[in-house]
This record gives sequence, C-alpha cells and structure tokens, in this order.
Amino acid sequence: MKRRRQFPLNEPQERHIAVALATLERQLVELRERLARDPRNLRLTRYADAPSTDEAAALLPEVREVEARLRKIADDLALPTTTEPVRQSLVVGLEFASIHLYECRAEHGLSGYGKVAPTTDEYLEREIAQLDAAVQSLIHLLQEQPGAARALPEIP
Repeated sequence: MKRRRQFPLNEPQERHIAVALATLERQLVELRERLARDPRNLRLTRYADAPSTDEAAALLPEVREVEARLRKIADDLALPTTTEPVRQSLVVGLEFASIHLYECRAEHGLSGYGKVAPTTDEYLEREIAQLDAAVQSLIHLLQEQPGAARALPEIP
C-alpha cells in the first residue's frame, strides 16, 4: 500500500517536477566541479568566462543552500530517484558523434555545403573513416566491459 503523501501529485506533475529538479541538480554538480578545477581547453573548444577556483569561497555556500532547498522539496514531495545509465549514455553519445562524422564526408552530406575540393574529399574519406573506426572500437570496448550487459531497471 502506498503511503499517503502530504503534498499529493499526479504522475505527470511528479515527473515534471522531478525532471526540473534533476536538471537543476546536475547543473549544481557541474558548477561544483568547475569551481574545484578550471576547465581544460580542448583542441576545438576554448573555455571563456569560467568561474575561477578563487570564487569558490563565495559561491560554494550558495550552491550548498540551493542543494539543501532542492533536497527538501524532493523529500517533501516524496519524489522518486531515477536511474541514469552512464555507460549506455556514453555509447549513445559516441554513436551520435559517429553519425556526425559520417556526414563530414563529401558524398554523405558535406557536399551540401558546396563543392568539396578533390584533395580535401580524398583526405576526409581516408581520415574520417579511420577516426570513425577508432570511435567504433571505443564503443565496442564500452559495450564489452563487465557490467555493460546488465539489465537496466524498468522506469516506473
């Protein structure tokens, strides 16, 4: 028998509030991580205007306050905890990136942006195929690791 809630919600209301709070919760985690360490620039991404680790002393108490309020609302409304399949999310993200790589080849989408120079076409055909092969290998390794085949719990 279900426990009677102090603040009743129907399923769509519960789901909507839970998603909103979970989104905020993930943003707070990202903010904490950014405060703990400055982001490392990547080859194709340069991070600008990131909060510095020096700002942590001023921001962390506010982050803790928001987290506490978020937890209180989730507890008061008896919101369920969801499961996020990390490995599966990584595989899906890599597969999606692989599709974008395929579209970087002249005959599979890039030519829609204008004629591709023959030398560039040849280069992209060769290099994108090799890059995608490496991505596919990574996907395969992620799927073959212990625990990868575990059944995910059903979402109620």
